[in-house]
Amino acid sequence: MKRTLRLTVCMAVLIMLAGCGKADSTKADQTAEYADVSAEDLKQAGLGALALLYDETIWTYDDTQGGDSGLAFTAKDGSLLGITCSKESFYQHPLEMIRISEQICASYAKYEEVEEPTLISVQGEDWYEWVYRYEENGVSTVALQRFYGKNYYAYTMSYIAEEKAYEANKSEALKVMNSAVMSVPDNDEAEAKAKKFLVGEWDLGEQGYLVMSEDGAYNWYMDSSKDEKNMHKGAYCGDVTNEAVGFKEGEGVYFVLFPEGLYVDGQEQEMSAVKYDYVVSTKIQPDGTYQMLNPTTFALYSMQRQE
Repeated sequence: MKRTLRLTVCMAVLIMLAGCGKADSTKADQTAEYADVSAEDLKQAGLGALALLYDETIWTYDDTQGGDSGLAFTAKDGSLLGITCSKESFYQHPLEMIRISEQICASYAKYEEVEEPTLISVQGEDWYEWVYRYEENGVSTVALQRFYGKNYYAYTMSYIAEEKAYEANKSEALKVMNSAVMSVPDNDEAEAKAKKFLVGEWDLGEQGYLVMSEDGAYNWYMDSSKDEKNMHKGAYCGDVTNEAVGFKEGEGVYFVLFPEGLYVDGQEQEMSAVKYDYVVSTKIQPDGTYQMLNPTTFALYSMQRQE
């Protein structure tokens, strides 16, 4: 039970879990990994927008764990296979999910990263896979986790086992993980509305000069000279409502930047984060500016639209 609890903490460390609910599976191309097992012998399971297949001769479904936001399976040797989902307050990025998980997992005894996060494709969707080792009750334990994020939705699949037993069911765990089919709803309509407000050039005063394009790209320059030697750039998207911040459509705009490059004096540098969240009040201030807030750092900006 202790190991399962720790696994859940690592998978659900963001703001607030919202029950994703169980769902039925569609088989699609999920059976490819199960060439040695008849499709009729596989069980279907689902969580929110995730659907998968599993072999019940290997994995036993544990309905006492997980609830609406998780699934749990156990193997005969005690190895665990877990899936969680949540709907968060801000848009998700798998690498940010891993960063936050690592902050917790690093507190475990003898924690060490075995394999750094790696981008993989599963059933046509992007996931990040990460492997680490730690000690629990004096027993060396290995966890293989996969992370998926799309707009507000966060999904994690994990295989966790004692190190001496890790390889025994690893291939079977990967079969289940590789069968996962996602159907997370998009947020296209709201994103299009947000873009109508955001597209253009914004003078942020001492905080720089932000250009947001119709194609979803952004450039954030050090100043209005728009010198590409000092700027960061990437992709953005947004929404016209956000319950966490407390504004309804017409009251504000939420947007997130996903940086892809940072340049200082013409030299490419590493970004300090994989995403940056901002909320903007659509109420115009007396000086013609809009107030923008980073809800993570609470940094406040004044935005002035440039014609």
